[in-house]
Amino acid sequence: MGDVAMSKQIVIRKTVVTGMCTAALAGLLAGCGNQSESPKPDAPKPVQVEPVELVFYALSPLTGSDAEKAAQWTSYVQKKYPHISFKFINAEGDNSVDKITMANQPIDILFGSFAGFMLYKDRDLVTDMSALVKQMNFDLAAIEKPYIDLVQRSYDNKLPLLPVYDLRLGLYYNKDLFDKFGIAYPKDGVTWEELLTTAKQLTRTDGGVAYRGLTTAAAGGGLAINQYSLGYMNAQATDKAALYTDSWKRFFETIVPLFTVPGYAPTPELMAGGAQLKMFEQGTAAMLLAFNSYGTFNLPSVPINWDVATLPEVGGLRGIGAQPYPVYLGLSSTSKHREAAVQAISALLSSETQIDRSSKYGVFSPLKDPKAKAAIGEAAMWKGKHVQAFTAQTPAAPAPAVRAEFKTIAEGELNKAFLSVVNGEKDTNTALREAEEAANKAIQQVLSR
Repeated sequence: MGDVAMSKQIVIRKTVVTGMCTAALAGLLAGCGNQSESPKPDAPKPVQVEPVELVFYALSPLTGSDAEKAAQWTSYVQKKYPHISFKFINAEGDNSVDKITMANQPIDILFGSFAGFMLYKDRDLVTDMSALVKQMNFDLAAIEKPYIDLVQRSYDNKLPLLPVYDLRLGLYYNKDLFDKFGIAYPKDGVTWEELLTTAKQLTRTDGGVAYRGLTTAAAGGGLAINQYSLGYMNAQATDKAALYTDSWKRFFETIVPLFTVPGYAPTPELMAGGAQLKMFEQGTAAMLLAFNSYGTFNLPSVPINWDVATLPEVGGLRGIGAQPYPVYLGLSSTSKHREAAVQAISALLSSETQIDRSSKYGVFSPLKDPKAKAAIGEAAMWKGKHVQAFTAQTPAAPAPAVRAEFKTIAEGELNKAFLSVVNGEKDTNTALREAEEAANKAIQQVLSR
């Protein structure tokens, strides 16, 4: 067949096919025209979430204006939950725990140190949030386990609290005083015995000014979170204090000499917490035992040349720091907005939030995430400082959990005993024996109510 004939056939076939398609399309359109048009489905409407204001009750009072508090807390929550806001109330004055409880003031979230929560444990201020945490798929494994264990051991395996940041003890030192007297700066891993030698060298009078080697912002030299993980109660009889023990005697024999070296001249007034801090800030104390929060919030405004090293270590417990002392957020037992409260807590514990808060406000994250832990080094107040000292040690195991009232009683008596020995009023054996007797008497009064 020739090319011309072939071309004609192709044209004819195309025309037929095109005509068939056109006819079919016309019929289809005609058929559609005879039917009523189906309504188009409406686009899904966004879920309307009602605004909710949560009462944020600070057992450890927050400082700053409402705007500053909102920047530190609310802003992070609203990135994920824009409908949630906070009303901040500090537990003081007319808003004390006693008055708030009596007035049945609604609270949604509580904020405070672990010791603060333990102090009011018998008030049932907080409630278990385990079910809500599970419902929201919040990964508890992202948090360092000791902080969760500490809560569950103290609340019958329940979870009313989650850690929002951590506090760790370190050894602050005044570089100018060390330089003045030609003493080498303390290094990470220094032992208590080595620290005693340094403290003796720096406790002196020079130019009519009395200098002390060491002061402390931690009551009893940190007895409440000691590296030995010593508890206050008898393991066999949990309603009996156990303070007159070889273990507590060993602790006293390690710490007390630091405050009784020749030239220290301790007195009740000098050993008061405020006086101890004042000496360091005025440049008449070379070293200070204090939490990382002291370097974050206090020292930036103090005109001294300072840095920090690890908490001195016990010879047989190398690499071990103080016990965990985190700050927690708790779900209030009176909250009417429990789901929103746990949403807010979870938002504050996200990696993104933790990294940003640490880098801005100089707080330690309780998360395992290495980036969150390292972020404190980016905070302006810690630039050029050895902030790694606070993470160089493994926290000691938490002391055995005890009834909150008993812990408060025993700890108070033990701190009195410590000061009585430092001030030369009693010897260690007498002080510990009398502390145990006084604690047991007070505990029996509690039990007989």
